[in-house]
Amino acid sequence: ACALRLAAAGAKVRAVDRDAEGLEALAATAADIGGAVEPLVLDLTDLDAAEAAAAGTDVLVNNAGLQLVRPIEEFPPDVFHTVLTVMLEAPFRLIRGALPHMYGQGWGRVVNISSVHGLRASAYKSAYVAAKHGLEGLSKTTALEGASHGVTSNCVNPGYVRTALVEKQIADQALAHGIPEERVVAEVLLQDSALKRLIEPEEVAQAVAYLCGPQASFVTGTSLVLDGGWTAH
Repeated sequence: ACALRLAAAGAKVRAVDRDAEGLEALAATAADIGGAVEPLVLDLTDLDAAEAAAAGTDVLVNNAGLQLVRPIEEFPPDVFHTVLTVMLEAPFRLIRGALPHMYGQGWGRVVNISSVHGLRASAYKSAYVAAKHGLEGLSKTTALEGASHGVTSNCVNPGYVRTALVEKQIADQALAHGIPEERVVAEVLLQDSALKRLIEPEEVAQAVAYLCGPQASFVTGTSLVLDGGWTAH
């Protein structure tokens, strides 16, 4: 959704994913709306390749993520390492690769797709919560360093978005809490949300587009929260 929204605004988007077929479908959809998406098949655990892929970028959107729901004492250490690599270390390397070009031209936008879990914790999500909290700090540091170079850095913090990642969480949470899947959305995922619905990907994409535009030039080092009232408690 973010790629299509930015492509529709006239950006030439380099879309990075492990899923070659999904990237090709995305590029075709973008072409149908008159946009341009260049697919790049890449696993972000290849950190050197990730940094290289970000070279020459005007706008960087860090959006890759994965999730596993388990109690800490049962959480596989290798999965914890992978989550932190993809969701914190890879964004650092992507930012590192993008900043020289941004600094050179005196303009750039870094948008980190964080989460309400960058601001609040939930049980059984130690790796995800740790990564998102770390991403918040990385984003703020990028904002402070980039300000004199015309570069802004912000987080977008949605609640539960209607994505494949969330659909998998429903099954994982049902197992972790010992309740049927149909009860998970209302009783677990949206328990602390005033608005009892999932966010659509297109709503998140609109927030990303806002942060990339001239109207947001004074917005940096902060978090744009789209959580349905979760953090209002």
